[in-house]
Amino acid sequence: MNKKLLKLMAIFLSFVMIMASCGGSDDDSSSSDSSSEASSSESSSSSETSSSAEEEAPAEEESPAEEEAPAEEEAPEPEPEPVEERTASDVGITEDSIKIGVIVSDLQGLIDIGYPLPAALTTDHLSERFTKYFDEWNAAGGINGRMIEGVQITWDPLSPATMENSCTEAVLDEQVFMAINASGFSQAFIPCFTEDNDTTFFYGEVASQAMIDAAPNRLFSLNPPSEVAGEAGAQLIVDQGLIPAGAKVGILDSTNPPIAAAGESAVTILEGAGYSTTTITVNTLSGDNAAANAEGAAAVAQFTAEGVDHVFVILPFIYAAGFWGEVGALQPSWDRTILDSASSNCTPFGASRTNPAADGAICVTSYDSYASPNGGVGDDDAFEAQCRQEWIDHFPIFNGKSDKGAPSGEVGLETADGELLNSDYAPGECTMQYLIKAALENAGVNPTRDSFADAMRGLSGPQAFRSNGEGAFGPGKNYFSTQMQAVEFTLASRSTPKGADGTFNGCPAPVNCWIPTNGQWFKFN
Repeated sequence: MNKKLLKLMAIFLSFVMIMASCGGSDDDSSSSDSSSEASSSESSSSSETSSSAEEEAPAEEESPAEEEAPAEEEAPEPEPEPVEERTASDVGITEDSIKIGVIVSDLQGLIDIGYPLPAALTTDHLSERFTKYFDEWNAAGGINGRMIEGVQITWDPLSPATMENSCTEAVLDEQVFMAINASGFSQAFIPCFTEDNDTTFFYGEVASQAMIDAAPNRLFSLNPPSEVAGEAGAQLIVDQGLIPAGAKVGILDSTNPPIAAAGESAVTILEGAGYSTTTITVNTLSGDNAAANAEGAAAVAQFTAEGVDHVFVILPFIYAAGFWGEVGALQPSWDRTILDSASSNCTPFGASRTNPAADGAICVTSYDSYASPNGGVGDDDAFEAQCRQEWIDHFPIFNGKSDKGAPSGEVGLETADGELLNSDYAPGECTMQYLIKAALENAGVNPTRDSFADAMRGLSGPQAFRSNGEGAFGPGKNYFSTQMQAVEFTLASRSTPKGADGTFNGCPAPVNCWIPTNGQWFKFN
């Protein structure tokens, strides 16, 4: 019984364990199925979402305008241009200054020999015609930040040796960047600056083309070269028939090579046109003014003896006084022409100091004239009016007046009618100063003599009382004037009354003057 019961209990326990084992397997399976279904559902959902996103993406790419544009990044600030610092770029230039030698005549020498000069015409006044402008530039900040230092350097007009001394003082003692002279300095001593010492020289009168060619980056002038003056002057006389065909022409020449170049050019033109010529040369380089004038006086009789019909005078007026005095005394039958190849030959100042015996002489020149061949006095153009006002502002000694044709430096020149006239302005200095300023400004922050020369040759513009109011430098052209005219020496004095046309025997002031022969200007190459 007991054994039977034990067997039954063992069978029952085995059955229970089998059932328990089957039930656990079903639960795990159910749980696994449920988990699998959830995983499948999530995978399906994720797949659908991904598929949907992929389907929508092309639509978004097809409508870029609907996308919000990304914010633009601000452009970086451009770096400032490097500023070129000022340096001591050439002789006479420091970081802060440019030294310019103002070469003027020591007028005491002329006063000592009794040469008539107005009271206001002093040595300092001559240099102040430039330095007053320098002062204005400096007050406005200078030229590209540099101050202009004007150094007065003088010579004795009666002693050529002192002109060489002035060169030595400028280039060796003062070591200037450049030297300037408006009038009076002998051309013979310019090569000391330009050729011997490589120093820029700006000249207000006539240099020779040979001198320019010898120093093309160092020599500039306002007037055409003496070769051009001689050639153009002679050609105009020939073209206008002022000398009878086949006539004999005398040339009163100088030992000064640049002046002599004008005589040589005139001879070439005259002989090419069928005229014969004879030349008398006066030594103007000896330093002996009296001896030079004596030689000029002796030439009058010699020309007459050689049977000339016309004489070309090429001497500077300071050495021609003896010649004109003898012309007045002997009254030769031959006519006279002055070539504008020497200092102040055909200027109002030169006319006011020329012997009346030159009456009727013709000059071919780049200088203008206030007088008209038809009477009356011409008006200033805009640039000339500006120059005249600046003169009045700079020099109160002239009492706020500047009268056309009044000799330089005159104060209270009384006319026959009791009118008081004051000095005309200085047109050469006015033109030169603006050209210097423009060239320095254009020569770079650190100018050199070469860059200054390049800048000069690029300039053109107005010109006061010269070349029909215009001028231009250029490649191979180191002189500013472009036109010339023929003028006639005319007499006037303080006793000459003022006419109805406002002139004194055709002159704008009661002093000798130059009047245009026909008012026509001609351009030259």
